[in-house]
Amino acid sequence: MCDKNKVYALYFLEKMTCTEIAREIGITKQAVSKILKQFPEYAEEKERKKQENKVRHNKETGEYVKQKRMKEREEEEGLIAGMMELQRQNAVSMSKKRTLSDDALVKSCINHYKYEPKNERIVFVEDFGRKPADLPKAIKVHRQILNGSYEYLQDIEDEKWMSITEKRALK
Repeated sequence: MCDKNKVYALYFLEKMTCTEIAREIGITKQAVSKILKQFPEYAEEKERKKQENKVRHNKETGEYVKQKRMKEREEEEGLIAGMMELQRQNAVSMSKKRTLSDDALVKSCINHYKYEPKNERIVFVEDFGRKPADLPKAIKVHRQILNGSYEYLQDIEDEKWMSITEKRALK
């Protein structure tokens, strides 16, 4: 078997746990516990270790909670800072009065306009519905704007033609 005095010395003098003693001597921890129960000081020492573990556990739990709260606070402060910056940017952009030029409005709705080469202007076509009040009925164009708009319209027509052709080919 094993030496009771060695178990006693390891547990009470070197303050080792039952598991550590069992590993060192080469026996089960139940056997170590059975040997230690024969000593009258075992109950006191076990209770003292239990209290130490409880205090250590409470301290570690407190540290963990403190770290977690600090991390959450940092994340929340980062979110708030980001939202404040976004709010500031929105306030600046909304405080400026801006209006779109007629050219910009026509460019955004170029599909609803047709080019009249006779007068060199773009005219609203009511095939798509009535003209909104903020859109101009007609606008004179420069050749540069006209070329860009014409290319855009041509790209749209090409896409329509390709999709129709593809549908027919797939049938």
